[in-house]
Amino acid sequence: MSRPNRPPMQIGCPNCDTTVDATIPPGRGIGGDEPDRLQGTETNCRNCGHEFELYYY
Repeated sequence: MSRPNRPPMQIGCPNCDTTVDATIPPGRGIGGDEPDRLQGTETNCRNCGHEFELYYY
């Protein structure tokens, strides 16, 4: 089975508004042990170093 190709999303940093590329992990964004909890990923802004989390459905 092949994996779908997930292109990076471009998100604006909430601190300085620089564009940050983030990849959405495979699978559903809701699920796991807690079916109502959103899945997320952490990333850092390459401009100001601000660390933030991205959540997805």
